[in-house]
Amino acid sequence: MFNPPTVEDLQETRRANEKLVLAALDSKPEWVETELAKTTGLALSHLRAALASLLDQGRVRRLPGTGTRAVYGLADPGLADVPASPLTPLAKKVRVYLEGRADSALHMAEELRSTREEIMAALSLLNAHNMITCTFVGSLVIFRLKEAQALLDQKDSKTEAKKKQVA
Repeated sequence: MFNPPTVEDLQETRRANEKLVLAALDSKPEWVETELAKTTGLALSHLRAALASLLDQGRVRRLPGTGTRAVYGLADPGLADVPASPLTPLAKKVRVYLEGRADSALHMAEELRSTREEIMAALSLLNAHNMITCTFVGSLVIFRLKEAQALLDQKDSKTEAKKKQVA
């Protein structure tokens, strides 16, 4: 009897595929997706699923290429690898600032009257809590709250508003 894979099985497979992709991408700066599929031994559909997840995590970026195939490389958004300690006041301020918008670290620094280094430290802490994602526009890194986090925050603020109305 055939037992379909569970969600956990699929996630484990995707994570294993992500490791293969990251190892290959680490070996040279640019890869065409078909070459990447041959090198990793992954089916194109599995490769694309791993790449989509890695793109969302900000670990891989799509590069300008020629022809009809996508070109990928490792991404470095400049975030430090920090432990998921409690959020600092600035990290909370950055999280609130990013609700419903996306922005670069430099522009956030100007808007929040902080240095770029302080903003990057706050973003690194938010990243440790898996709250942000980033995309690349050329060489510019754009940060945003992850959708699930934004929805949770929105739900929490509505719940608090209802509590205040009842009280």
